[in-house]
Amino acid sequence: MQRRLQDIGGCQLDYGRLGVVREGHFYRLEPRDFAVLRQLVENAPNVVSAKALIRAGWAGKVVGDNVLHQSIGRLRKVLADDARHARFIETLAKQGYRFLAPVAPRKDRPGGVIDVQPIAVLPFKDYSRPASDAYLVDGLCFEICHQFMSAGLQVIGLDLATQDRRRRLSDVEYALSLGAQSVLSGLMVVNGSRLRAHVVLSEAESGRQMWSAKHDYTDVDVLDIHTLLAAAVVQGISNAILLRKGPRASGIQQIAPQVDVRTHLVL
Repeated sequence: MQRRLQDIGGCQLDYGRLGVVREGHFYRLEPRDFAVLRQLVENAPNVVSAKALIRAGWAGKVVGDNVLHQSIGRLRKVLADDARHARFIETLAKQGYRFLAPVAPRKDRPGGVIDVQPIAVLPFKDYSRPASDAYLVDGLCFEICHQFMSAGLQVIGLDLATQDRRRRLSDVEYALSLGAQSVLSGLMVVNGSRLRAHVVLSEAESGRQMWSAKHDYTDVDVLDIHTLLAAAVVQGISNAILLRKGPRASGIQQIAPQVDVRTHLVL
């Protein structure tokens, strides 16, 4: 899968890997630094206030201007920029910052392919009555993350332990603040020996749904559900979104012979 690149004054902003390419070398950025740089680039040549940059990088968290100054310093180091003779990031006292270098349109993969990386995987919501054992939901999230990474995709796992830290934000807002390109969410219902799962892949920035699927399992061992469903989800997204070839039911059936899969691709 080809990366999404944007020329920024002799360098390139790499949306897929959250970093900068300068003189042929790739420099990976911290998600918050990338969010700050992205905000500057996408608003160039306009001035962006410090408050707006803090909101982009530390959404929902109270931080001082010094934290932003440190972020700008790291970005200048990656861009080989000089604050006194700025070519990329200009500081405007009491106003904010401005990106000075020319900004060209993004270079996306031809053929309309959407780059969904990195993918934030949210914990599935359990609508069973009574609720299923917690390990069934938590284990599914970890297994999907594992299979995404095994497939060579970048993934951000948003497990339940982060709930307190993102209490003020929606799942999509929190995922976007970490640099996610897309968000995978889902719900599951267990009724006796049957399990049904609905899975949705959404664009983090707009919230637009790009892919969805419904999976029905009957009489499947609970220890196999994680592997079967995660494999079906990863393969479905790879086929329908990354390759734009649509779902291949026969391939999914080989992985999960007891699964009824209904997949929907939203163009």
